[in-house]
Amino acid sequence: MQKYLLEFILHSHQANEKTLKNSLTEFGEDLKITDCQEAIAKGKDFRININTEDPTIIFDICSQFGRIKSVKIDEEGRA
Repeated sequence: MQKYLLEFILHSHQANEKTLKNSLTEFGEDLKITDCQEAIAKGKDFRININTEDPTIIFDICSQFGRIKSVKIDEEGRA
């Protein structure tokens, strides 16, 4: 099955790093969540990197926590 490397920013008002990690871990590998240091009036930005077979699941889960932006998707193992 094809794997994808997802890189995106999630802007969330209610989520924290632990909640996101618990929600996404079972749907991918090499999950990295970084708290973006930019000062934002309301909410927080998280930079998320994950390898997954189904990007739709990842985006569906994250959209429950906030707004997804700056999306980059790379196919792994393409010739």
